[in-house]
Amino acid sequence: MIDILLSTYNGEKYISKQIDSILNQTYTEWRLLVRDDVSSDSTLTILKQYQKKYSDKIYLLSDNINQNIGVIKSFEFLLSQSTNNYIMFCDQDDIWLPNKIQESLENIISLEKTYPNTPILVHCDLSIINKNEEIIHESLWKYAGIRPDILNHNAKYMAFCNSVTGCTILMNKQCKTTVLPFPNNIVMHDAWIAIKICQKGIVHNINKQLILYRQHDNNTLGINKYKFSLIDRLKNFKYIYTNTINVYKNYPFIFNNKLDFWIHKIKYLFKHNS
Repeated sequence: MIDILLSTYNGEKYISKQIDSILNQTYTEWRLLVRDDVSSDSTLTILKQYQKKYSDKIYLLSDNINQNIGVIKSFEFLLSQSTNNYIMFCDQDDIWLPNKIQESLENIISLEKTYPNTPILVHCDLSIINKNEEIIHESLWKYAGIRPDILNHNAKYMAFCNSVTGCTILMNKQCKTTVLPFPNNIVMHDAWIAIKICQKGIVHNINKQLILYRQHDNNTLGINKYKFSLIDRLKNFKYIYTNTINVYKNYPFIFNNKLDFWIHKIKYLFKHNS
């Protein structure tokens, strides 16, 4: 059985599409655990309608806080409530392709046969769509210059460029104790989870686009096209430098010292562009 964790906030425009895409999965042994982060629109009403119709599949959870705590803490609460063997994370505005769960599960089960009792996380690529569900780019990895073949084997590289988008994650229950609790200073939960599992277990990429990843004005985090040329990098040097320093501040436990940090930064840039 799989627990799918969904945190919602003012998602009335797209939430039905997302839930319908989960209901239409080829693999059906799952339950959807939902926490609404005190939406001010009709999101909660929509969720209650789905819960009433699919009471054996969809569960609305309450932490008795009754205030907006943000996406990171919301997902932390949901993860703490998970009890099944496998865990997935879900955004409120994407569309899962019908075979997403099946493909992910087959990959992780295969890895578990080779690496028993090991924290394992699998994740996939995504196709980027706009608010009208028109494809902007077939591959997020290619669009954003993400190299899972490099990143997934080195937590220090992953600190510079996270390869794992939260909504693509399927992880086993061993991962739960590895990543909880979430520290207060993390930028986003998916980056924290990916780095911790990379340190303690296995992060494996599925080279398929199994999600239609929606970009619109209200995304919590958007994506930027990777700038390949040296001129582009020089133009953005101040941003790149500041972002790099912030990485060290957010993940100091990964690096031995600042020299170790800069050595791995240079090595990663060399590998990425080789």
